Amino acid sequence: MTKIFTVSRGEVTGIGKLKVFPKSSFPYEIPMLSFLVVKINSDAYVSTCIQLQVDGYGEDPEKAREDMRENCIEFLHENFSNPKAREKCWENLHTLFAGSSQELWVAYRTVQLDLAEQGVSTDITSFLIDRIADLEQQIAVLKAVKEKTANGDTSFEAKIVDYRATA
Repeated sequence: MTKIFTVSRGEVTGIGKLKVFPKSSFPYEIPMLSFLVVKINSDAYVSTCIQLQVDGYGEDPEKAREDMRENCIEFLHENFSNPKAREKCWENLHTLFAGSSQELWVAYRTVQLDLAEQGVSTDITSFLIDRIADLEQQIAVLKAVKEKTANGDTSFEAKIVDYRATA
């Protein structure tokens, strides 16, 4: 049985993690970020990254999470690319992490424990391991296709990969 937990904004409907991986356009690895989704009225949700104190809004939890993700990425890009803030970019993150809302952390941990009680894992490690296994399988298929093509065999199978389904 799911317990209902509320915060000052409304009813907590979910929690999650956001991982920012380094890449050429943003070469920094940011520690795992935690967020929660709150239903603020019948057709509005807010998703809040607890450490960065960045919100996202939407008419359903998915849109609120996606808006939050985009806002977090925009915030991080601005924090690390703004010439005035460049010298203090990591200090800014330390300050934000240290000032994270105690109310939101209590809500996050309460929902996390409730999910654990129900047997639902909130550990992202298993998700990432599964994702790596899927990518390794895709790499093996592509290597096989490349090898067949290099050997003159053009009768290989083609497959469409929908990245949204695996992201």
